[in-house]
Amino acid sequence: MNENRINIMEPEIPIPVRTAEPAAEEKPQQVEYASVTERFVALLIDYGVVFIPAQLLAWVVLKIMGPVTALWQIVALFAGINLLFILYETIFSSGDRVTLGKSLVGIAVVKKDLSGPISLPRAFLRAVGYYISAALLMCGFLLAFFDDRHRALHDFLGGSVVVQIREKTWFERTMVRFLGTILLLIFAWVAYSQFFGKGAFMQEFYIRRAQEHLGKIALLEEAHYSLYGHYTNDLLRLSLLSGDPVQFQRDTQKVLSPKGFKIGVQGNTYRISAVAKDNKRTPVYWSSEK
Repeated sequence: MNENRINIMEPEIPIPVRTAEPAAEEKPQQVEYASVTERFVALLIDYGVVFIPAQLLAWVVLKIMGPVTALWQIVALFAGINLLFILYETIFSSGDRVTLGKSLVGIAVVKKDLSGPISLPRAFLRAVGYYISAALLMCGFLLAFFDDRHRALHDFLGGSVVVQIREKTWFERTMVRFLGTILLLIFAWVAYSQFFGKGAFMQEFYIRRAQEHLGKIALLEEAHYSLYGHYTNDLLRLSLLSGDPVQFQRDTQKVLSPKGFKIGVQGNTYRISAVAKDNKRTPVYWSSEK
């Protein structure tokens, strides 16, 4: 009888054990920084959100107040508008918030080490940095063209960078950059005309205010002609017809330079010449001749 013996001394055949494969190392997420043109388009949108309605309101207020508006009132009005913009940028650039312009373009402000959103104080410094860059003849913004992460002066002040927060199609990216390039060129031309040309807002305001006051003097000339049958070159006589000669003289001193004022009368015509109180002392005129 044959016996089947089991040799306990023979080693057991090892059973292969399936072990879990080591997880593949996660690749660090690639961060894409916002381009200069994308940032500029977003800034213009944010600028329009605050400044367009605020400046329209300021224009209405100045129109109502007329040429009697004091310089400190103008400064206070526009300082308030700029403080509103700083507040807007501070609130919506801190925490997990984004401004309307950046949301539409698909970018956001974060810490320079990419660890999260910037704090409220940092966002305030960053907002103030816009004005420092502008005061440096826009040179603070030019840093974005040379920095590898497109950081401008206000980014350095706020310890921030601007990154992409959503993927864009090729068409969207192309259109934003094309629009941004066109707007940058327009902005450069406007900035040049404001700083070095004759288009500064305050200068135009002073000139317009001087011309409006000459129009009031012309109305007094017509009133004098109706009463006495002739025009006069005596400003004091005209001020008496205004109803409040003291206030009229004060208004004249506010908007017109004391040098250069002259009323020339010849027969049934007159010509008023004066100098506005702008930086360039621009001559202004009013004539009865058609």
